[in-house]
Amino acid sequence: MTRRATAVQFIKFCCVGVANVLVDFGVYQATGYFVPMYVARTLSWVVACLFSYAVNKRWTFRAQDTGLLPLVRFGVVNLGSLSLGLLLLYVFTLWGCNPTVAFLLSLPFTTVSNYLGYKLWSFRQMG
Repeated sequence: MTRRATAVQFIKFCCVGVANVLVDFGVYQATGYFVPMYVARTLSWVVACLFSYAVNKRWTFRAQDTGLLPLVRFGVVNLGSLSLGLLLLYVFTLWGCNPTVAFLLSLPFTTVSNYLGYKLWSFRQMG
């Protein structure tokens, strides 16, 4: 893959990320009126992950793989990214950042880790 193609793929990934945040927030807001906050947050995270999986698989990475393995790999990458994000939140707040700044500082790390995990493992052509 050329540098230009990789750059275009990363831009697509970031666009999906923005849309994913909107889906996540929308589902959280819509369900938050009917269920407890943590249930709403869990539902919104699951819906956002499924949305991200579908769009990244087809549009960003154009993966042709079928079956459960790509979805399982995608889930593992997301759990790893969630863990990294939580660790970075802890470290940045320990260093004196407020939680919002800590969240924003963690985004480049989790974005790159997700992109690399999806590209190199989740949506790698499995023949």
